[in-house]
Amino acid sequence: MPLRLKIAQSTAAKAAVYRFRHQVFVEEERRFQHSGNHIIDQYDSFAETINVLAFDGQQPIGSIRVIMENDVGFPADDFYDFTSFRSTLQGACACIGWLCCTKKFRRHPGLVVGLIKMCFREMRKKGARHVLATLHPPVLPMLERIVGAHAIGPEFYSEELQVAMLPVHVDLHQLPPGGRETFDDPSDMILADSNERRIYRKGEVVVRKGEPGEEAFLMMRGSVRVVDEDFTGALATESPMFGPGQIFGELSLLDSGPRTSTVVANSAEADVMVWKRAELLQQLRSNQEKALRILELLGTRLRHQIEGRRDNPPVSLAARILVDSSHRGALPVDMQWLSRQCGIGGHAFQDIMSSWERAHWITTDPEKGCLAVNDHDRLMAQIGMP
Repeated sequence: MPLRLKIAQSTAAKAAVYRFRHQVFVEEERRFQHSGNHIIDQYDSFAETINVLAFDGQQPIGSIRVIMENDVGFPADDFYDFTSFRSTLQGACACIGWLCCTKKFRRHPGLVVGLIKMCFREMRKKGARHVLATLHPPVLPMLERIVGAHAIGPEFYSEELQVAMLPVHVDLHQLPPGGRETFDDPSDMILADSNERRIYRKGEVVVRKGEPGEEAFLMMRGSVRVVDEDFTGALATESPMFGPGQIFGELSLLDSGPRTSTVVANSAEADVMVWKRAELLQQLRSNQEKALRILELLGTRLRHQIEGRRDNPPVSLAARILVDSSHRGALPVDMQWLSRQCGIGGHAFQDIMSSWERAHWITTDPEKGCLAVNDHDRLMAQIGMP
């Protein structure tokens, strides 16, 4: 079952966030005493505040809050004076906090990353570059590895929360190798945000052939594969793949017909943005440019089928992910990250990279574990179906 991540927009959704905080911090961790069954503070009322809630099925399992730059201040300012440090920064700041997960899902590999992805995307949309926060010291090593978080002051004890805390900083322009690529968004997104994302694990079915289609998907990170399923459920080995920036599942939303193919997560984790039928149709009705781009997409895919074009799915996928994550050749890309995103097997991945390096399309740096794009145009030519 995939993880679902949604921005809490309705009153009911926000109330669910406040109840979930109480469940984790008071009922599970007994970190502090609190009357009632909600945890809410003045910052939750700010227009600049965004809360994200993660679900396993219908059950909340994780939450996080991000607050954009505003005239009043951040929650972190209540515990630590960031004034002098902020004066050294270039770019707007945001504050991330109330990160919490249920015990059962605390070690889930995609949950914390998924929650932070949602925050970073909202920050970039608002033009924010820096994260300022105060957090419990045991959390720092994980965040240091994932996003390059570092302490900017000594550990101190919060009498209010009854825990030790650290002031930390994250610069979205200085994420660690693999982190920049993980938290980047696809460079060319046809549709606006849906405010819902899902994270599927390798082999999980995203859509199944013959079933009703009520949602469309856009790949944010990772990859999925179109498969043929016979009556035994066996999966074919050769099939089209979708990577970052590509849309799938849109046909059933447009013609109300059943799914024409089964799609499964191909990489270790496939991160997709989700649109319901009403949301997608509303976007297309209100934005002629987006509607025309969808028509162009469908037309190009139909032409590929009519002309019988045969792409090499693994090569096409690897080229698409590399071009996108390198910002069209401008930045180096972590090789381990790229291999995980492709999900095409170590030997097959190495064969593709080796052939590109022999052709001088890329240059690898084994010491740094990254590669650089030398010939963007040649890699673009490897990308098949849009």
